[in-house]
Amino acid sequence: MKIPHRKEYEEFYRTCWEKQVKQDKKENPRLVYNTRYINNSAHRKNGFKGGRPRKEENKLGLTKDAEMLNRMLQRGMTVTDAAQIMGISRKWASMTKKKYGLPR
Repeated sequence: MKIPHRKEYEEFYRTCWEKQVKQDKKENPRLVYNTRYINNSAHRKNGFKGGRPRKEENKLGLTKDAEMLNRMLQRGMTVTDAAQIMGISRKWASMTKKKYGLPR
């Protein structure tokens, strides 16, 4: 189905849509558009629909076990090997690695 002068109407519709968006934002600044067609830059900082702010760096202090694991990982050992040497489970070692952002 072909519509005559379709491109003209598309441009007109777009300009009207943008005017309406600006008017809506002025009337209600808390109004959030969840469409991909509108530039909504507020979501980029903390995730698409909000969420916790991202940490710039991991500021947690290391425990003794985490320090030891960190040294082993810095020397090129795998998490599995380090866990066997330390006498802990591989899962605990991988969770510690993720929690503290090892190796630092």
